[in-house]
Amino acid sequence: MKRFLSVVLACLLIVAAIPVMAEEAVVSGAVAEIEKYGHARQDITIEDFERAGFALGDIVTVTAGSYTGDMPYLNGCYVDRGDAMLRAYPGHDIIALCINYGRFAEAAGVDVGDPMTIALKEKAGALTLQEINNLVYTDLRSDSASDEAFANFRPIVDGKLYRSASPVDNQHNRARYADALIRDAGIRTVMNLANTEEEIEASFDAEDFASPYYRELYEAGRVIVLGMGVDFASDEFAEGIVRGYTFLTEGEPPYLVHCIEGKDRALFAAMLLEALMGWSEAQIVEDYMVSYANYYGIEPGTEKYDLIAERNVKEMLRNVAGLEKGVSLEGIDLKAAAEDYLLRHGMEEETLAALETKLPCTSAGAFFALAVLRFGQRCAASPPSAQLCQNK
Repeated sequence: MKRFLSVVLACLLIVAAIPVMAEEAVVSGAVAEIEKYGHARQDITIEDFERAGFALGDIVTVTAGSYTGDMPYLNGCYVDRGDAMLRAYPGHDIIALCINYGRFAEAAGVDVGDPMTIALKEKAGALTLQEINNLVYTDLRSDSASDEAFANFRPIVDGKLYRSASPVDNQHNRARYADALIRDAGIRTVMNLANTEEEIEASFDAEDFASPYYRELYEAGRVIVLGMGVDFASDEFAEGIVRGYTFLTEGEPPYLVHCIEGKDRALFAAMLLEALMGWSEAQIVEDYMVSYANYYGIEPGTEKYDLIAERNVKEMLRNVAGLEKGVSLEGIDLKAAAEDYLLRHGMEEETLAALETKLPCTSAGAFFALAVLRFGQRCAASPPSAQLCQNK
């Protein structure tokens, strides 16, 4: 009798667990906000979502507006350009539906208040993708080896052209450091790819504002504000690059290109200028990856290093050159590809010539710049254990 009762009890427990598991594997909610770049933030917190049984690395099925499809649940944009993902950024409170370098809200036809459903498709189905790409940095100056590394600031051509994190938008606590560095470098003309004028004005009024040099440049008309998204393959993005470069030719060096972190939109702007100056694929890739040493301690020769370079900067170069995804860049004339890209998107030949004249770079100069980058990368300390704190 005891054995019979034990079997019955076990069966009852199993049956009782089935609806609980099903309930935990499906959540419903609504769009709470459309972000600046077209991502659809939901009214479900990350904490509640994971309490319902989901975990980073799961594959989920999303139904929202006209969209129904499977996507991974990740804490960063680790999917290929144009692919969808459910995002849980460190430091953010709620989940968001995204298309990498795209606009999920437009693709799905959703707006604030529209319903959506998320169901578990495959437990840990994208866990390898999550683990190999999981990159988290801190916003603490003490976790970086230098002000330059913390502000992701460095010369592309010393005395002429620089790149950095934002010297005015302080959402990652880097503005004051970047502002001091661009002042010391004597920056005269700035290409701001990320912010709108309204956002810059709001930064000036913020309690933590500490960017007096940037404000001086802005009020003197030496800053072009582009407010660009991150869809590198779009005509809109290319046209923004052309407007920014045209502004540089009308200003005086030293020049600065920046976005918020100085590693994606600013990378694209820097990458094209490097191509115009005759830099090789290897040199451009190495410059890009210095940002990943500064932020995440990613070292050359590692699987993460190679994967990030392949998915990010090399894919951008392919886009400029009109190549399909994954095609080798060997033998591609990157200078000619950059020139053609700019001309196709509205840059006048005279303006392109003026830009190239203002940014001359001999082969020796390029190798010198690369040596500077290598030195900076060696000096960028790997973030300590505090790297794992949940800051975006």
